[in-house]
Amino acid sequence: MALLDSQQPVIAIVAGEASGDLLGADIIVSLKKYYPNATFVGIGGERMLAEGFQSWYPMERLSIMGIFEVLKHLFSLLKLRKELISKLILAKPDFFIGIDAPDFNFKVEEALKKAGIFSVHYVGPSVWAWREGRLNTIKHQIDGMLVLFPFEEPYYHKHNIPVKFVGHPLASQILEEDNTLQSRLALGLAADSQVTGILPGSRYAEVNLMIDIYIQVAMNILNEYPKMIFIIPCVNTNLRGRIESAIQLHASAKVNNFKLFDKQSELVIEASDQLMVTSGTAVLEVGLHNKPQLLAIQINPFSYWLMKRLIKIPWVGLPNILAKKEVVKEFIQHEATVQNIYRELRSLIIDEDKRQAQITIFKQQHQLLKQNASDVAALTIINWLKEHK
Repeated sequence: MALLDSQQPVIAIVAGEASGDLLGADIIVSLKKYYPNATFVGIGGERMLAEGFQSWYPMERLSIMGIFEVLKHLFSLLKLRKELISKLILAKPDFFIGIDAPDFNFKVEEALKKAGIFSVHYVGPSVWAWREGRLNTIKHQIDGMLVLFPFEEPYYHKHNIPVKFVGHPLASQILEEDNTLQSRLALGLAADSQVTGILPGSRYAEVNLMIDIYIQVAMNILNEYPKMIFIIPCVNTNLRGRIESAIQLHASAKVNNFKLFDKQSELVIEASDQLMVTSGTAVLEVGLHNKPQLLAIQINPFSYWLMKRLIKIPWVGLPNILAKKEVVKEFIQHEATVQNIYRELRSLIIDEDKRQAQITIFKQQHQLLKQNASDVAALTIINWLKEHK
């Protein structure tokens, strides 16, 4: 494989949050196979730094969620982006990869492309769900798009944007064998326990809206299955406190049936027989672990009203979007009630056919998405660069 013009190329990458840091670290490893003397610069987190990446700014400065938080930090974000663009143009990297963070990265990519620096975006925005018209602007901002799902490619083809489905990194990272017993031992659970996982979300707003409902569902299940253990990963101490207060309020007599863990969401998924989940992306991860599940979400009423009018697809969970049908039962907003969720969870516990129907589709999706994403992404960029020259 021919190297770039320089024997010591500079490759710039910007990742804005933990998931992007993981993708960034993986693609650095893959790019090193072709460019062993490359220098990697830009913005990244701990995983990228561990691969020798030079982060010019702390990644946490980009890890801001929610409209109000973004508005609060808007001036510093705009200032940071302006500085970064100037620094990148001065550094003249051989190419640039913007990982997710579309509101930040597309403007960076646009400025670099105008300056003659080849720019690729990794992880497409959800144009398949809403605002497909964004692609009319995006086509002038980037030289290529790397997407995680096969159904995304046609949208970019329609707008004449170079695109490549690279697969989902989680599909390569998650092993296909059953690790239930090992994970239970790692969490201090008995091997023969009845275990239901609860993934209430990673942001306070979503946990706050769903956790009381989940604990009440759990209490209903405990009336029939008194030995059931409910395990919950807690992203931080703030969320742990909110979850503990919900357990005290609704389940004080059964507090020993609830086990909380600091982070360790992957072990919680693997140790569970079935799960209740509050995130479209987490539903994909649970599916890749071949675990039966349901999806339940409540959000701010105004946000829900707005999304109902903008979103074009009937599902939230990625396994359902991939299958183009409801594989995982979804309870959205007013449907996310204690009684509805309890009925579905009970059904998942007792109905083996229903469990196997989900698992069969999850296994098919695992094979579809297992494409060695970072290697495919690196090779695609190299081929695009050849064509560009």
